[in-house]
Amino acid sequence: MRSFSIYWLLALGASIAPVTVAAQTPTRPAATAPSTAAQADTILKSSLRVYLDCQGGVRGCDRDFFVQELGFVNWVRDRFDSDVHLLITSLNAGNGGRELTINFLGQKAFSGKVDTLVVNTLPNDADDRVRRELVRTFQLGLAPFIARTPIASRLRLSLASGSAPQQINPRNVKDRWNFWLYRIDGNLSANGEQLVRSTNLSTSLSAARTTADWKINLGASGSYNERDFKVFVTDTDNPDLRDTVSVIVLQRAASTNALIGKTLTGHLTAGLKISGGFSEVLNQKVSMRLAPAIEYNIFPWTEATRRQLTLLYTLGLNHYQYYNTTVFGQDRETRGNQSLLIATTQRQKWGNTNLSLEGSHYLHDPQRNLLTLSGFVDLRLGRGFSLNFRGSASRVRDQIYIAGNARSERDILTQRQQLQTNFRYNMFVGVGYTFGSIYNTVVNQRFGTLGESGRRFGFGGG
Repeated sequence: MRSFSIYWLLALGASIAPVTVAAQTPTRPAATAPSTAAQADTILKSSLRVYLDCQGGVRGCDRDFFVQELGFVNWVRDRFDSDVHLLITSLNAGNGGRELTINFLGQKAFSGKVDTLVVNTLPNDADDRVRRELVRTFQLGLAPFIARTPIASRLRLSLASGSAPQQINPRNVKDRWNFWLYRIDGNLSANGEQLVRSTNLSTSLSAARTTADWKINLGASGSYNERDFKVFVTDTDNPDLRDTVSVIVLQRAASTNALIGKTLTGHLTAGLKISGGFSEVLNQKVSMRLAPAIEYNIFPWTEATRRQLTLLYTLGLNHYQYYNTTVFGQDRETRGNQSLLIATTQRQKWGNTNLSLEGSHYLHDPQRNLLTLSGFVDLRLGRGFSLNFRGSASRVRDQIYIAGNARSERDILTQRQQLQTNFRYNMFVGVGYTFGSIYNTVVNQRFGTLGESGRRFGFGGG
């Protein structure tokens, strides 16, 4: 496919400064001028049709805001009706923010015309700043398409006020943090009724350093979960006499982990995973793991925003100490295991997919294994028709940590500890069909918040 860029519109030499694009939407004429009304309606319907496709829950992707700010294009609800498919994908950036890739995919009369622009955000950027930066980028990318529509004569390009910024080369910037990014999180939640109370505490710390050659992630986390149930107990001698007994269920866990990855080629990466911690739910008083890993991407990593097909192999050594003797009669053990993960990600104009197949087993006994298939598929199969599927299924044979002592009814009902199982699954299937007007882009936020009663009776609202 042929590609083109907007920069031919700006005769500014080698340095490109921020540009503001402005176009006037045809105003609604007076009722007394039907010929003018018909002309305006013709121009409006012949304006550029744009389909917005924000995949992966892109932060700041606010369609209502874009409709209000970019009124000189027609925003359609189906990609099959569009002249330009605006596909937005995102990846984590080394500074903790996101790299947003905006693909302008021409369709119909613009078939074969493609452009790509990139927006970088910071981790603490407000959503309003992100969506305004997206608006500016949309204006730039849509300009060459609009230039070939009936409203081209109304299009104006101008430099933003102020002097043009100088191009900055990140390699020449002295970073006093040496590309390290740190984060501290703490969470407290509590809820309760007359007979049930729940308290959850969690905290996490992380440090990450990302360059083109190295990726280092360090982290630690802890959690405390307490549930208090009030149970009525009846006196067998006097049935009319009842007492209340408090049943408290505690679940505590903590972990530390480190990941170090080294870029070898445009497709191959080598790394090392280290982790340690404890978990009452998993019957693990001590859990430690050391695992070298190697990853290969069939496609170049430069195409990661659109497609990936990766193979990840890990060979690890694990040491466990248990709270209770396991079903295999172990109080502690050291075991090796290996795993292979095959994963594919596609973000295309027909939809997006993310599928993975992972298998692992312990080296001392291949019968102790785990096989998991998981992912989601979101397809736009035709005009107004969509199909999406999310789920996972696992065959479980590797629960060597299960405690051997008999489970009480309380432990089973409250899931205080991990229960033995041969399989796990979850699934969701959705089908949607939308039909009607493709031109109605009116934004009306009235009755947008209906409170608790609105949610209870199915009216939505926040």
